[in-house]
Amino acid sequence: MGKKEDLIETYNYLIGTDKFSCLLQKEYYSEHYWFEILPKRATKGNTILVLKEILKYDKIISFGDGLNDIPMFKISDESYAVENAEEELKKYATGIIMSNENNGVAEWLKNNYTK
Repeated sequence: MGKKEDLIETYNYLIGTDKFSCLLQKEYYSEHYWFEILPKRATKGNTILVLKEILKYDKIISFGDGLNDIPMFKISDESYAVENAEEELKKYATGIIMSNENNGVAEWLKNNYTK
């Protein structure tokens, strides 16, 4: 985490490799940026697919706010971005729900989840 200009050179170098998944994203509550480096296959989407198979689930509903949620949204049957999510993420969402500051996920679950 730091200033964009301090992170961008390393980000540009690593994003060009096939070994890593990299994400540079502005932090919501400050002027700093997050620089996330993971093995290429270590995404929320890949992890959920493994869990879906192990747990024998047939439907995935996901919620998110950041760019690192895009792989998860792409494999979900339904995906909901909170109102204050990154604009790029919203392009992949089934719908937009209330912001996380207004308990958007909890409200969606309360109104839509039935046992």
